[in-house]
Amino acid sequence: MSKLNTPVDITVFLDEQGYSVSTEDEILIIQDEDGLNMFAVVDETQIEFMIDLCSVNDLDTSRLEEIYGKILDQNTEILPTCFGIDSSEPDDHHIVLVDSLATENMDSNELLLALDSLAVNVVTAHELLLPYLKQR
Repeated sequence: MSKLNTPVDITVFLDEQGYSVSTEDEILIIQDEDGLNMFAVVDETQIEFMIDLCSVNDLDTSRLEEIYGKILDQNTEILPTCFGIDSSEPDDHHIVLVDSLATENMDSNELLLALDSLAVNVVTAHELLLPYLKQR
């Protein structure tokens, strides 16, 4: 097995494992068999993963302190994945799940375990956030 330390190596390996991988602006969009999209950025030292869960604007903003307390507490339970806030859009912050791996000696099992962990933790995240979503 070749090293998994470049976007091309990772894409080829994940394609062989049944994932659908596309690239947009140097971001790998990894889709699992259930249709879950995971975004990844690979640089010289690591691969960073992110799953977009929801916009902060989709949540009951009168309960944000409670929500943030719950997701921070949950960070101790869903290791190595953790919750974060993507503030790349100033008017539309998003609650996300993130993880990262060093690519220097990353092996295939480590990569697959990270993706599986993210997918499992999406279920936990949705259960936690569901009661706080605004009614539409």
